[in-house]
Amino acid sequence: MRFLKYGLAVALIAVIAIYVAGCSREPLAATVNGKNITVAEVDERLKQMMGNHMEQFKGEQGKILEDQVKYDLLNKMIERELLVQEADKLGIKVSKKQLDAKIKEMMKAFNLKDEKALLEALKQQSMTLEQFKEDVEKYAKVQMLGERITKDVKVAPKEVEDYYNLNKNEFLTKDQVHAAHILVDKEEDAKKILKELRNGADFAELARKYSIDTGSKSSGGDLSWKDKDMYVKEFADACWSLEPGQLSEPVKTQYGYHIIKLIDKKPARQKTFSEVESQIKEKLVLAKKQELFNKWYSDIKKKAVIKIYLKQPQQTPTAPTPGAPSGNGNTQGQ
Repeated sequence: MRFLKYGLAVALIAVIAIYVAGCSREPLAATVNGKNITVAEVDERLKQMMGNHMEQFKGEQGKILEDQVKYDLLNKMIERELLVQEADKLGIKVSKKQLDAKIKEMMKAFNLKDEKALLEALKQQSMTLEQFKEDVEKYAKVQMLGERITKDVKVAPKEVEDYYNLNKNEFLTKDQVHAAHILVDKEEDAKKILKELRNGADFAELARKYSIDTGSKSSGGDLSWKDKDMYVKEFADACWSLEPGQLSEPVKTQYGYHIIKLIDKKPARQKTFSEVESQIKEKLVLAKKQELFNKWYSDIKKKAVIKIYLKQPQQTPTAPTPGAPSGNGNTQGQ
């Protein structure tokens, strides 16, 4: 759904809350109900979106790719502008408290611990703090617009139950294991570690000390819950043969030698309706909201006066486009 997929304006992902007021005398890329979007604004957003990857636009093929990405980006800017205009018509406003909360939410999503980290991330994307806050405000406003348009959407209990009965395979779980391991290069090292463990050494401490698996050593070798078939066969079979709390003998895989500690395991099973009822309801509500919002957007776009001045390039299948909005609007190329 557009208002749910609106993106995060840190510009660390491609589809961000794209909006800049266009009131200059620069060459126009498009107008949306009389509101200008300039070529310079599109170029600026392109640089923010691509970051350090602008070099892929070098050369003849690069220029063709750039034109396509720029045209698709313009369509997203048109879409955002139209949605913001509709939000403004409905009197939707974002309070300072709501804006601050949304900024904190985005910072958390991207592991930005403080304003210094945020400023550094924005600097890498050539975005100012003021632009970021303006984008976040538009993003929040469009979210609120979507919530208002779809606030009356409901799903009947029978719809939820019917979905479960018709899609039971969706709720089958595989064999799962929760394991920890210590990975080393040599079998003799694995045997020494195993001896230490059997003499009472702490598994997590030895994992942090000896394991060459950089992805798990800091967490004491803990691999968390995973489907058994996500692991290579030797590792998976060894895990499944253990009981909770048991240690394996050294297990050789393509990565080296593992000492495995099984924390727990769960056999494959069918989840019950009560376990997944809320999940199904959320999914169906979201789908209905998606459908309703798309229809509403298509209707307002048909009534909008949208003029596009950038020439539409020939599409290529490999272009990393931001995605064009759906619906047929009153557009004209020039």
